[in-house]
Amino acid sequence: MSFTNSSSNFWLEDNHILHASCVDNDGNSHDSQLDLDHYIGNSDGWFAWDGVNFSKTASNVQLQGSQLTAELATLSGEPRERQVINLDERIGNNNGQLAYS
Repeated sequence: MSFTNSSSNFWLEDNHILHASCVDNDGNSHDSQLDLDHYIGNSDGWFAWDGVNFSKTASNVQLQGSQLTAELATLSGEPRERQVINLDERIGNNNGQLAYS
């Protein structure tokens, strides 16, 4: 299940640690966090799932609902136009905990 459908109060710490209040199977809310740098990388200025450390080459990182946006550096070091990745594609709520799938 996408995390935005069963969670609230989403925010980013240090541009890469996703925080949310996630509801478990019993309806209880739990504070949870997930380091997106373990799952998202930068491929020549584009977000890439199954990569790592996107935030090391990102600027102007923002979270808008399930959309993570940033300006990512290309291989030449130049910034690419603002990129968007939908976290709901791979981040879910597993019984009150943010989880990557």
